[in-house]
Amino acid sequence: MRTTWLAVLGGVAMACGPSSSSGGADGAVTQDECSTPGQTRCVGATHQTCNGTNWVVDEACSGGKVCDDGLGCVDCRPSDARACNGDAVVACNADGTFGEVIEQCEFESCSNGSCGGDDCAGGTELIYVVDDQYRLLSFDPADGRNEFSLIGNINCPAGAPWPDWQPGPATPFSMSVDRSGRAWVLFTSGEIFWVDIDDASCEASGFVKGQNGFELFGMGFVSDAPGSSEETLYIAGGSSAQGSTDFRLASVDPDNPVVQPIGSIAPNETFGPELTGTGAAELFGYFPGINSTKVQAIDKTSATLGQSWPMNGLGNQVRAWAFAHWGGKFYIFVTTTDLLGTDTKSQVHLLDPATGTSSVILDDIPYVIVGAGVSTCAPVVVN
Repeated sequence: MRTTWLAVLGGVAMACGPSSSSGGADGAVTQDECSTPGQTRCVGATHQTCNGTNWVVDEACSGGKVCDDGLGCVDCRPSDARACNGDAVVACNADGTFGEVIEQCEFESCSNGSCGGDDCAGGTELIYVVDDQYRLLSFDPADGRNEFSLIGNINCPAGAPWPDWQPGPATPFSMSVDRSGRAWVLFTSGEIFWVDIDDASCEASGFVKGQNGFELFGMGFVSDAPGSSEETLYIAGGSSAQGSTDFRLASVDPDNPVVQPIGSIAPNETFGPELTGTGAAELFGYFPGINSTKVQAIDKTSATLGQSWPMNGLGNQVRAWAFAHWGGKFYIFVTTTDLLGTDTKSQVHLLDPATGTSSVILDDIPYVIVGAGVSTCAPVVVN
């Protein structure tokens, strides 16, 4: 995502969760009726028991736990036999705890009880970025490598930028990556192209630009449920006009790319968030700022902002920003410049949400990164 002159646009994405009638805090009585006392079930990440009249929430699973009908919130479901514990394939014990290691995933993530996941294309365990010079690169954070590798130049037949955007040819604005290995790259023309993460080849996506006033936006894929191979693209943004702070969240079905608005998102200073999603069905936004920045959880059904991790301000004018979750940490790609535009610096920041600490892990990189994407095949936690 990038600015136009001194104006800024932001973007977001998220996934669908259970309806409010079937979820809630522990002890909450839902509106769903039942007739067999003691019967149990899972609805999304909540375990519920029938009191003879209605379903009652026993427990909301968090911290990587999954819901099993008979056991409640557990490490894994015994019916699955195999599960993922970090990047290791493990057996699932009868009590829902992790068992012995079956296989250690080396160069790919563990997903749905196998290395790489049953439907994960090769390379989808990495982060991918695109810069303002049309270069597509992979970024490998495994074991602290933090290495960029050039894949190729994107050559998509984008039309002219939106009239409210700066003049010149359309450039990449944001991106995300699906489980099949396609990067969804948004251009400043409002068009989305599918770009192959293996060779940077490009094809039209069929997405109709400008739906519901979403001209420019950030993007992120999120699993529809923890560990699910089903995913939804979420977007956030709005007008391409300079200085616009009307940021909204919407969902897009990858198989039927119609924009479905969800709600409004308040900016930080004048900056809206760029998004990242996880295979654990979580959505987060990075809000840049001159004086303060933050990463914040975003509710996937209402656009309500949740837990926040504050960071120091960037200090200078924000030119471009992108954002990805990988292995339990957040990787933030930012470019800043002085008021005259003569002193530009691009960096990679790392935020550890477990401790709340952040640091610059790569200083003065040679890329103005405007989009970053990570698939839901990427590791959620790395031990």
